Amino acid sequence: MKKFLKISISILLFFVLLTGLVSFLLIHNYNTWEKRFERNIYENNLAILPYESDGSVEMKIAKFTLSNENTESLILSPYELSNLILLTSKGYLDKEITVRRVYIEPGNFRWNIYMEFVYKRYSVWFSVDINKDDMQTVQLYITDIKLGNYSLGRYFDLVYQINTGIANSILTVNENGFSGRYLENIELMEDKIVVKGSRY
Repeated sequence: MKKFLKISISILLFFVLLTGLVSFLLIHNYNTWEKRFERNIYENNLAILPYESDGSVEMKIAKFTLSNENTESLILSPYELSNLILLTSKGYLDKEITVRRVYIEPGNFRWNIYMEFVYKRYSVWFSVDINKDDMQTVQLYITDIKLGNYSLGRYFDLVYQINTGIANSILTVNENGFSGRYLENIELMEDKIVVKGSRY
């Protein structure tokens, strides 16, 4: 009986130590990634709380929606879209969880969007890659979602669920006229995102 207890305790201690070691390595790896990532942030594409809108983005959206032109384009810089995401996120999160910073790495056909979530004294960076094929369409999609440098996309069908949500949202906007225009095309460029829409 004593021998069994010793073996059981030894196995338990081994798993506790192994769990602690793995946790330490994961946290250390994340912290190393975070320091390197934040050191390379391009400040002009970074939105930070507290933020007060100057109304320019709202004016652009209003012009896009209310214009009498048959075809109109909404053009936003990475910084403007970062701020729009930052402000919009307030209405979808629990009071104790906030998005403190939003950062965008723009590129042709692919934008990486990073969001720093804060809960009490803890904070982590999540990111998604927004992609757009080189064709006349409004369809956007992601290929992964990450916590720091750890890929989460393969778990729980997250990528499929998010892409389904994006497709359904765009379809709903177009079918119900929520934007005031029928969205025809979205372009992801090095320095801007362009949304093209026509009157119903």
